[in-house]
Amino acid sequence: MTSHGWYANEVTTHHPNSIIEAFQRTSGPGFKIFWDTNPDHPYHSVKVDFIDRSGERSEDGKLLILSHHFALTDNEFLTPEYIEQVKRTSPAGMWYDRRIKGLWVAAEGIIYEGFDRTKHTCKPFKIPNDWQRVRGIDFGTVHPFVMLWGAVDPDGRLYIYREYFRTHTLITDHAKKIKELSGMKFDDAGKVTDKGEKYIWTVSDHDAQERLEYESHDIPTKPANKAVKLGIEYTAQRMAEQIDGRPRVIIFDECTELIRQIGTYRWRPYEEGKPYKEEPLKVDDDGPDVLRYMITELDHNSSPIIKPGFRGYIPRR
Repeated sequence: MTSHGWYANEVTTHHPNSIIEAFQRTSGPGFKIFWDTNPDHPYHSVKVDFIDRSGERSEDGKLLILSHHFALTDNEFLTPEYIEQVKRTSPAGMWYDRRIKGLWVAAEGIIYEGFDRTKHTCKPFKIPNDWQRVRGIDFGTVHPFVMLWGAVDPDGRLYIYREYFRTHTLITDHAKKIKELSGMKFDDAGKVTDKGEKYIWTVSDHDAQERLEYESHDIPTKPANKAVKLGIEYTAQRMAEQIDGRPRVIIFDECTELIRQIGTYRWRPYEEGKPYKEEPLKVDDDGPDVLRYMITELDHNSSPIIKPGFRGYIPRR
């Protein structure tokens, strides 16, 4: 195919091979190529190979590349109220600089810059019976096995109210402790007398064998959406203050290990001469991983997670 024009939406999400192929196919006389994109990291090939070369001309003076930079406020079709809402709900740091200012900034340092113990933690309280409960698991043997328990209030706010971190423990022992913490009770013969708390779902790692093992212990799971950047962004958005001045995720202050790990959760630093990877350091990341599994399931799910009539109900998409 020979094309005379190519328009690419969100070009930073396109595979480099697709971009090369499209360039080769867009070769008709007078061809034009138009791209749009939100900013990404400053080492991205779109930024380095094209945007940074804006103004470049051919030997005969013909303009070859021209880029335009826009901030959110440059969009004349957005209302002031909408702009204020986006600003308020955009997490501090890298997310804000990219989304609001349109800057190509690197992800570096602490991932959840807006995390504040005074705002994002609270004293434990009795979870009301009508709140929806959820759980998340990150399997581990040498690395910690982690389980978090959460409750969603009528406004869709998530409270993490219990944690379980263990290493070098058998699945049978994990299962026994999980059931105990979840309120299940047994008689002397081992028969269940009280099923304890009820959960909409338990999301987990994708390991099929471990999921089957836990299901055999009456702990059914569903595979988590493990898209790292997506989950981190959803989690950071929930940490941003809402119109009522409160975040949409709050952790009971007795979940000390999760709180500690969130405070030290960092981006992998850029290493000169090596391909840039925008990802977290694999150190003390087990708790934050489970938290993002749960939040991604809540905010990016494909099926209802809250019953109709409940404030915060998310319809099927």
